Amino acid sequence: MPESPDDTYRMSIVAFVMTIATLAGYGLPAPSATHDSARTIALSASSAAIEREADARAMLATVNAERAEHGLPPLTFDERLSEIARSHARDMVLRSYFAHETPEGESPFDRMARAGYHFSYAGENIALDGDVDAAGRALFASTEHRANILGPHFNRVGIAAVAATDGEVFVEDFSD
Repeated sequence: MPESPDDTYRMSIVAFVMTIATLAGYGLPAPSATHDSARTIALSASSAAIEREADARAMLATVNAERAEHGLPPLTFDERLSEIARSHARDMVLRSYFAHETPEGESPFDRMARAGYHFSYAGENIALDGDVDAAGRALFASTEHRANILGPHFNRVGIAAVAATDGEVFVEDFSD
């Protein structure tokens, strides 16, 4: 049992990296996943998902600052990816779960494909923390999240920040 709300946020960070290849002849994503022992985490019930656009923009600045420090070009903000990220963040808050896959098993790549978003490589980071600064530090401290943030094959990102009873849910969707 966590001893404080901060412990809950830190325990809730989920590391996940997926690299996508296209299945020959099918045009569907074929994920190759690496992730820690994270499982679906139950969020406290919430009746509203309040989007925090300023925090999403601040997270974009944080991600691009980390890339610049490592000699990488900035990621381009992609509104279509951001809408996919916002939809997933809202869904997690409204249905009280925290995971890359929906309760029905829909993956980040399924969501991108359903939205008609085409990619060769894609990845997703999710975080639950008290604010954008804490979430940014926690994401970069995780090997798997850092791999997405610094992924040289990624050049686009969509970011969502949605207030939840337990803190703030961040979704970063990356693509080539």
